[in-house]
Amino acid sequence: MFKFLTLALLLISGGTVAQEYFPLDSAWAATRRHYPLLKQQEATDRATALQLRNIRTGYLPQAELNGKATYQSDVVAIPIKLPNVSIPTMPKDQYNLTLDVRQLIYDGGAIAGQQELQLARQQADRQKVEVDLHQLRQQVTQVYFNALIWDAHINARRVMIAEVKQRREKLQAGVNNGTVLASQVDMLHAEELKTEQQLEEALNGKQAALATLALLTGKTEGEMNAVILPAPAGIGDQPLQRPEIALYRYQQEVLRRQGNLTGSQTRPKVSAFVQGGYGRPGLNLLSDKFDFYYMGGLRLQWSVWNWHTQRTERAVLQEQERGVEAQLEAFDLQTRARLLQQKSEINTLSAAMVKDQEIVALRGRVKTVSAAQLDNGVMTVHDYLSDLFAETSAVIAGKTREIQYVYATIQYQVIKGY
Repeated sequence: MFKFLTLALLLISGGTVAQEYFPLDSAWAATRRHYPLLKQQEATDRATALQLRNIRTGYLPQAELNGKATYQSDVVAIPIKLPNVSIPTMPKDQYNLTLDVRQLIYDGGAIAGQQELQLARQQADRQKVEVDLHQLRQQVTQVYFNALIWDAHINARRVMIAEVKQRREKLQAGVNNGTVLASQVDMLHAEELKTEQQLEEALNGKQAALATLALLTGKTEGEMNAVILPAPAGIGDQPLQRPEIALYRYQQEVLRRQGNLTGSQTRPKVSAFVQGGYGRPGLNLLSDKFDFYYMGGLRLQWSVWNWHTQRTERAVLQEQERGVEAQLEAFDLQTRARLLQQKSEINTLSAAMVKDQEIVALRGRVKTVSAAQLDNGVMTVHDYLSDLFAETSAVIAGKTREIQYVYATIQYQVIKGY
């Protein structure tokens, strides 16, 4: 009887057999390609490239144009008077226009540290998108299997409608001959209409699931119609590969790079400089004429005391890194607890599936006998419908459990990050 029902389900759903199936792997791939936030990774890469280019300009010569005009109430004067000698004095109004060019020689690794920090932030930002994509993967999986479950309801209801219709037509012949009460046919007709309502509900449920799947994947609903039950996933001992774990690691790397950059601020910095200018006075402070001048040399900058500011900042960053490590450990613990629960569910479904085929076969045999007794007039329509409904419920329950089992095995791998 189970083989007959399976064959009937295939015949009824034969319209989809000729269609090209849309497997779960294809749904995952299409969702990833269609997800708008995937473009954020490209934007992050472009922004990082621009920021790195800006940071690298720190190695290039820097030029700065400065101008200044001042008037002061007093100037330096030489308090000596010599006969027949005129000692010049500085002008109180002074004007200077300078071009300063400096070239970094050694910065204690500050520019390299900024580049490393920017690359670490890029990896963290990209990984945030992967976390979102993984959550979307779980959503797509759930919607896909919802469509499969509705499919099971649709197929079983169609088989039941065909069965009830066949019995109703047989009894109608008896009504026409005066051997069967019309109320018996009416009961079958009412059950047929009720089952059609259930079929319509299942069709609408599947349509909603396919519409959601089409929205997430960017496909048309026509392409979604032929969903297919995938093979169960294996349950191995692979390590966790959740994108959240990688995100926590990248966040820790960002904090470490920030700490390294903070440490570089306490190192000495050496640069060469050249200054050319025009003004009054020039380098000769006692001249009251406008003149060109220049100077060049080396400059050393070293903050020898800053009240341990950098040390405190690094201590703060280290504490933040420990906080991220605690979040990682908590996430790992919660994920492993979910895996234990999921494995228990898999075992429960697997054990129940062993009985499902036997239950369907037994219910089918009971219904077959009931149908024969109904045809012979020794069973009421009510009792026959009870057995038919029990068989249909068993078929739906068995198929639903099979789908749930496959979903549970795939969800187990999804929880692990695969």
